[in-house]
Amino acid sequence: MIGLLATLTFTVSLLGGLVLFRLDEKKADAVMLGSFFTAMLLQFGVLIEYLLHHDHETVHLVYMTTERLGEVYGIIIDPMSVLIGTVVALAGFIFMFYGMEYMSERNVGHPVGKGRGLFYAWMTLFEGATLGFIYSSTFLGLLIFFELMGLACWGVVSYYNTPAGRRAGFKAFIIPNVGAMIGFYTAIGIGITQLHDLSLFSLSHVSASVKPWLFIALLIAGYTKSAQFPTYSWIPDAMEAPTPASAFLHGAAMVEMGVYLVARVLQFIGPLPTWVFYFMAVMVSLTLLIPILNYPVQNDAKRLLAYSTVAEAGIMFVGLTFASLGLEVGLKAAMFQLTTHAFVKGLAFLTAGTFTYSLGTLDLRRISGLKEVLPVNGFSWAVALLGLAGLPPMGIAFSKAELLTDIAALKVTALAWLPVIMVLTDSAVFLWVGMKWIGRNVFGEPSAGGAPTHWIINASLITLIILTLVSAVLAYPLVEEITFYGVGA
Repeated sequence: MIGLLATLTFTVSLLGGLVLFRLDEKKADAVMLGSFFTAMLLQFGVLIEYLLHHDHETVHLVYMTTERLGEVYGIIIDPMSVLIGTVVALAGFIFMFYGMEYMSERNVGHPVGKGRGLFYAWMTLFEGATLGFIYSSTFLGLLIFFELMGLACWGVVSYYNTPAGRRAGFKAFIIPNVGAMIGFYTAIGIGITQLHDLSLFSLSHVSASVKPWLFIALLIAGYTKSAQFPTYSWIPDAMEAPTPASAFLHGAAMVEMGVYLVARVLQFIGPLPTWVFYFMAVMVSLTLLIPILNYPVQNDAKRLLAYSTVAEAGIMFVGLTFASLGLEVGLKAAMFQLTTHAFVKGLAFLTAGTFTYSLGTLDLRRISGLKEVLPVNGFSWAVALLGLAGLPPMGIAFSKAELLTDIAALKVTALAWLPVIMVLTDSAVFLWVGMKWIGRNVFGEPSAGGAPTHWIINASLITLIILTLVSAVLAYPLVEEITFYGVGA
């Protein structure tokens, strides 16, 4: 039963996306929202069935095998896939419920109305590909859904069909695709020639001399997907996408799936040499330096949040850096951070989207007095910026705390301090910049009279504020069950 539910979560979205290419306007609204709502209900079914009847065990269902390739396609249902699948399905529905109004002709900055069916099609495929990626148990399955995510990302980033949008869409497709060729082709090649199995479970049987290099190849795929140094530049450019797409690819899909890939590999691959930790520590520290230097000079709301995404994904990779040493808490902290970040980043982007919807601008210098002009939006902007800086009671504060309170890596090397210091510096600089914009955008002299809004917009923001506050409590029981599978799993 649980296997059928998990499989339906992504097949419903994939089929809905294909249908939407032929629909528009109210019919497209209905099919899109129905697809996202159905996927969310199915994922909740997976969550409930798993918690009630599977007691945190690993459910591994093999759907296709061959004599030479072993497992070709299957799914894994475990605490990690159930948790992250629930985050994606829930966040995706909220973002696209909001998106139904954002993509209307009432949007001051980007009126759409007719033609939104194409955007819905790409977004629904995006969710299906992401959920399929989360549950896949083989490298062939991961590769297929990885590429589908890239294709859908290209579709939504280039949706407005401007020169800048077309360039950004191509960049968002090609950079992660290069990473995919390096990582997945290497893994599939080793699976075919040495292991005769494409399953993640076969990773523990890779020879000790090959294992670290296979991991580095897959790490490159994760870095390109998650916009890490030196391949981070595609993510600020991808802000050409409609805001609901930006929220999804930053908060619950594209970027997070690079982290999820590396976490999955670490779960199965077994012990790695210490030099891998050194490599990851240096790379994540360089990544965190990029947003630290860019925060103070950003005036565009979405580009500011894009650099924050680079940093937040980097913080997840700090946890995985510690996990490469065999520290289970690093794996847990990375998935905890991914969960709490999804809702606060979604809140931040959807609030920025209301600047376009209601005021027709993303220029933070032109937005002032939101507490009087758009009070719900002003409150959500303050919650989002303070949350991204890591302040309690927002859930992301607790996921960062779990990461920063683990000092076991210091027993291995003092270099473990470097990524920790960079995380603290990033939070401090973002807090400084965030406080500046809160003071101006929320509490400054009103820059306009009353601005138009809509109940769908406000309901989406209020829901995300609540989830931003409670996500840590809701996620923690499953986070604590995430572990390594180890040799012979």
